[in-house]
Amino acid sequence: MKIHRFFLKNKIGEQDKVRITDQDLIHQMRSVLRFEGGEEVALLDGSGIEFLGTVEKVSKKEIFVRRNEIKKPSKSETEKIEVHLFASITKKDKFEWVLQKATEIGVARITPVISERTEKNKLNMDRADKIVREAAEQSARVDLPFLDEPVKLSIALNVADVTPIILDINAPKIDLQKIHQTKKVCVFVGPEGGWGQRDRELFDKRKVEYVSFGKNVLRAETASIAIASVLLLG
Repeated sequence: MKIHRFFLKNKIGEQDKVRITDQDLIHQMRSVLRFEGGEEVALLDGSGIEFLGTVEKVSKKEIFVRRNEIKKPSKSETEKIEVHLFASITKKDKFEWVLQKATEIGVARITPVISERTEKNKLNMDRADKIVREAAEQSARVDLPFLDEPVKLSIALNVADVTPIILDINAPKIDLQKIHQTKKVCVFVGPEGGWGQRDRELFDKRKVEYVSFGKNVLRAETASIAIASVLLLG
């Protein structure tokens, strides 16, 4: 039997019972999935803890879930490489696809970047957050990636707390063996049209590493998911 998974906005802890008051979640459980009581569910708060329980009471205003078991992240899950993806904002549907797939793959943090050739400088954060949560539920992920507000490239470079890796088609091919020896990677992916001159001037002021996937020209959204895949799944 499939166990439905739901991310809550509040922290769960290890209490015996969880009270759900989020109206969107109540609508999903009560009106869409037709929960009446007795269903097994997994509740998550983004921290990696899984609250496995049984639905006890369903009403229009609240749902109660009784605890059956608490699962905490395994050692292998906590020791995997942490990928912070800095993705230049592209057109709406393409960037939403990046948010969805990066979440499914296991990216730890996503920072939308406004670079010289970025097509958009705004992002509907409510919709973006919903996409990330649904992708995490669908992929059986136990944590949520941290999603930043869009920032300019100059600020994004200051946010990177390890040496940034910059995707550039003219750079040497990426050395995955070297990268996999690290615990954290901050990778920057440019917009359609590539990095601009002002972007490169910012990179020149910082100690960055340029890498590529070879001579194939990848779309911006493809490059974001390609680099996340080889780092986390390769």
